[in-house]
Amino acid sequence: MLEVLIVIAVVIIFWSPLVMNTIGPFIIWRTQKIPTRVKFVPADEAAFMEERSGEFKNYDSELAALGFSTVGSSVLLDTHVNGHFRLYWHAELQIAAMVVSTVSAAEEFTYLEFTQLFQDGSVLSVNNAGRPEAYPRLAFKSAFQFSEVQSAEILLSYTQKIKRQIKPNSVPIDYDLVSGFGGVEKHMRRESDELLNLGFVNETIDEQGKRSLTLLGAFGMTFRSVSPGLRIFSYFNQRQARQMLESI
Repeated sequence: MLEVLIVIAVVIIFWSPLVMNTIGPFIIWRTQKIPTRVKFVPADEAAFMEERSGEFKNYDSELAALGFSTVGSSVLLDTHVNGHFRLYWHAELQIAAMVVSTVSAAEEFTYLEFTQLFQDGSVLSVNNAGRPEAYPRLAFKSAFQFSEVQSAEILLSYTQKIKRQIKPNSVPIDYDLVSGFGGVEKHMRRESDELLNLGFVNETIDEQGKRSLTLLGAFGMTFRSVSPGLRIFSYFNQRQARQMLESI
């Protein structure tokens, strides 16, 4: 989720790969922070959708046709990147979906993510983002990236196939619709806590609800955000996802 916004912010601040891989991590260490206590403020649905791109609206229509209902929409504003989020839930499949659009002075891109939470606390995430996540692999989360897939129906079918393959006996749990984005906020706090365990962030949460990066975290996230690391991680992430499908 927000890890993609962090990638974009890093790229905007330091467009040169040479600068990014040498000086960049030290400046990121000082300037970038990880959202930990996040509060999504509900947006006016009509106004929110009116401002979205054609791609965003196409995903919205596809999800509705697949039986997903809208939970809500929200906007998170940051210094360099604004994130626009629309959350959906499928009661029968017990799968959440989110369409995310990141807008900056340099670019705008949109992606779709399907997420399923299980009783054992594990999470399955399947997305078609064009960039790899800035975060390292987290113990509780199995993530798969299919950047070439632009169809919500196909991406959903991949999600279901992967679930049956790697979590055949795992029981999914319902999303608390009354909480709106509350479940997403808890997930983001959990991600931050896991980064703390990995030594990527400091324990202190500031008045804005964010944790500062450690030097290890700054180097790790910078390497995933710019070339050649970005290309390397993107290649291996997508190869892993393809191999998973081929094994089913």
